[in-house]
Parts: sequence; C-alpha cells; structure tokens
Amino acid sequence: MLLEGPRSLDDIKNYFRATTPEILPRLKELESSGLIYQEERKYYLSEIGEVIAKSFSRFYRNLKIFEKDMKFWEEHQISGIPEKFRLRLYELGDYKIFRSTPTEIFKPHDEYVKNLLRSKWIRGVSPVLHPDYPKFILKLAEEGKDITIIITKDVLKKIEEKHKIELEEGLQYKNAKLMLCNEEVKVAFTTSDMFLSMRLFLKSGIYDFYQNLISHEKSAIKWGRELFDYFKKRSEEIKSLNV
Repeated sequence: MLLEGPRSLDDIKNYFRATTPEILPRLKELESSGLIYQEERKYYLSEIGEVIAKSFSRFYRNLKIFEKDMKFWEEHQISGIPEKFRLRLYELGDYKIFRSTPTEIFKPHDEYVKNLLRSKWIRGVSPVLHPDYPKFILKLAEEGKDITIIITKDVLKKIEEKHKIELEEGLQYKNAKLMLCNEEVKVAFTTSDMFLSMRLFLKSGIYDFYQNLISHEKSAIKWGRELFDYFKKRSEEIKSLNV
C-alpha cells in the first residue's frame, strides 16, 4: 500500500480493517527493520523498503498469473520464453485460456482469427505451420495490414514445399515481411494493437494447438511486442526464396 504513497495510521487501519493494538506492533517491526519510517504522523517506505516492496509486488503478481489457471501452466513448457520475459509474466494481466471442446474443436483458432481480423498491425513468431495460415496471412496483407512474421527453418521448408505460390506472392507486399530465426523457437505468439495470443508446447514436447492464451491488456501487448523484438534481433528478413 505504501508504494502508492505515504499513509496515516488511520489509513492503514481502515485498509486492513484492523484496530490500533493489532496493527501498531506490525508497523513497529517494519520500522525497526528499516523498511518504513514515520514523519509528520504518516508512514513512508524507506529506500530499502521500496526495493523490497517492488520485488515482492512482482512475485505476488506472477503468483496470481499462475494461480489464475494453474492446470494450464503445469501442463506446458515455459522454458521457451526467454528468462527476462518469464519474470514478467505478470504483465499478461487478465488473460483467458480458450480451449477446444468436443463440440467446438476450433474454438481457440476461431477466437485467434477473430482478433486478427480486427487488428491494424500484426507481429508473430511461430515454430509451427498451420495449413490455413499462409493463405489467411496473405489475405490480411492484401487488406493492407502491417504484418511481420518470424518463422524457423523447418517452417520455411514446409512453406516452400506446400505454399510456394502464396510465399512468392507474399514477398511482393511492402506492408508484409517474413523473417527467418536461426535459433530454436519453443513458443508461438502473436501480438497486435488489439491483443496478445500465445500457444505453448506441452511438457511432452508436443505443440498444443488446442489451448490458446489471449489477453487484451495493454501491458500484455507491450510484453508481446518486446518479446517479438527479442526474436527479431536474432532473425533476418526473407526477401526471396534463395535466402
């Protein structure tokens, strides 16, 4: 609470719905530990207290992200997300997991496509190839959307084998870029001005097409854009089929 600014004893009591005898010993403990100090009848965070409070805040928010759907996180690998971004998973905010059901097998896919259609710009990284996506991405490029997609060598090989016509056409668009990442990629995600979408690999190593994490939070979109830039620095643009 003190991260938001200094508070009086009454403020703190009201916040915790506690009495003076209940709260005062805790405040004295924090004071004796050098984490807070009192000045003009208000309590402030010390410099040390601010560091610890901010560190705890990140820990607490990350914990809440996992607790929101612990089953999903326990089933999947997150090691494919670079460590500095794993430590910022709390930025996903109020995300939702879209899962396939016996009656709606393509529910995650449909939700993903719906959000793409509403987007003005699109940035994506994918180590897998869905057979419908080359034509769909080409259609979005034709509509003038600003698109950059990063793929792996294996995905590029598959596109050249099965979608060569779409690839050749797509490389002609100035508003669409295709990039090749030479490093291993073990996470698939898309970010745009509207949303962040992320799919992970199961602990077995199999890509999970049937569960999709989506967040519309501004912090999640920023997280996704910065994660994209991380992979972009490790990639080169594909300008012709000879690359």
